[in-house]
Amino acid sequence: MQKKKVTEEENAEIRYRGIIDKRNELNDQAREFVDARDSLNNERRDIIEDVRDLREDRDAFVKQMRKHQKVRNGYQNKAKSLIEFKKGKRKGVHKDVNRDVEAIRSEVKMIELKQETTVLTIEEENELLKNLKKQYNEMKRLEAVMGEQDAILSEVKDVDEKISLLFKMADDEHEMVVKFSKQSQEVHDRLTLMSKSINHLISEANKNHELYIKIKERANSYHEKGAEMREKLMAMRNVKRDEIRESRQLITQQNKAVKMALSDEKKLEAAADDALETLLKKGKFEIR
Repeated sequence: MQKKKVTEEENAEIRYRGIIDKRNELNDQAREFVDARDSLNNERRDIIEDVRDLREDRDAFVKQMRKHQKVRNGYQNKAKSLIEFKKGKRKGVHKDVNRDVEAIRSEVKMIELKQETTVLTIEEENELLKNLKKQYNEMKRLEAVMGEQDAILSEVKDVDEKISLLFKMADDEHEMVVKFSKQSQEVHDRLTLMSKSINHLISEANKNHELYIKIKERANSYHEKGAEMREKLMAMRNVKRDEIRESRQLITQQNKAVKMALSDEKKLEAAADDALETLLKKGKFEIR
């Protein structure tokens, strides 16, 4: 059996279909890369929303930390001021004043005992009384100093209690500082990881976009080739359509001529021969 010969139009149709199929295949591939790119960008936008929320949390923790830092530093500064105040107060305190008072008291008792138990001359007794008076005056002075020092020591004791309280309050505030500092650092570490994820997603989305552009350009080139081939194919079909229309017109004319020549057999045969000859000249039919 003889193989049917492929016409130029059929060959053009095959080539056109092949180009269109390749264009569609490339468009499908490009669409996959676009979908991947858009999915990555959507994921990135979701993470950015989470980042905004976490930044607000971190800023709130930092704000609380700084607030407690300020309070802590205030307590510590007050405690330091009281320590300096206490040092100033202690400068006027004589640690041996109690001992000096007791020594004078013992001296006075000895003088009084000597006065009572010893026979003295007028001069010796006057000297003894003068010394006794001097010791009394010194003892009163030291006792007054002792009273002042007791007041100072009592005040210093109150200051010590205040200092201890202030440092305790400062320690409590410092614990809050450490707490909020730790929380803000944890959030910051999460933000760092999320920032790396965002950068990775951007990089992957850009790669997919570049591949989309590359494949889309190839698809467009096939589309242009398809458009050119379609124009050629349409031109071929238009030529064929014109030929078919012309053949139909000839057949219509022949039919009219046949009807007119039905009464005359010779005219009928002549008209048929003329029509066949015309069609053969134009190559519309093949005699096999």
